[in-house]
Amino acid sequence: MAEGDPAYETALAIAARKYATKFAYRKSYDETLAHLIEGGMDITLIPSRFEPSGLSAMHSLKYGSLPIARATGGIHQIIEDYDPASDSGYGFCTTITRAKLSGIRSSGRAKSFAIDRPGARLMERAMTRDFSWEVAVQRYEAIYASILGQSLPMQLTA
Repeated sequence: MAEGDPAYETALAIAARKYATKFAYRKSYDETLAHLIEGGMDITLIPSRFEPSGLSAMHSLKYGSLPIARATGGIHQIIEDYDPASDSGYGFCTTITRAKLSGIRSSGRAKSFAIDRPGARLMERAMTRDFSWEVAVQRYEAIYASILGQSLPMQLTA
């Protein structure tokens, strides 16, 4: 695991000491604890400058913790942006940078979600996302077949 900006780490450590009964900070990564925390969240904030794997977003979606993510790297392939007009999607992609992160509370769609709570449908949709290798293999085979100008059988075998 990578470490964060020392200024943020210091601020988080100070906040954890000052508000010990309401806030916790752990500098070291603990896989089990991370999954317990993620499983208990409604929304996950993913402000990454780059996102090479998207594992945080995938875990969040599986737990029904809707991600608010900076649209970077391939994150937009993992998170379908919520559209209240069509009631589709299961997360929030934004172009907000770290410098503007404090303004996230004014993000209209996320704010509406938090207040109006249309979230049950979004959470259910998020938890049905399939990030298995079986699905990935089918997508790769379809891409390769389209490159070769071939059609695939109706049902692929793993």
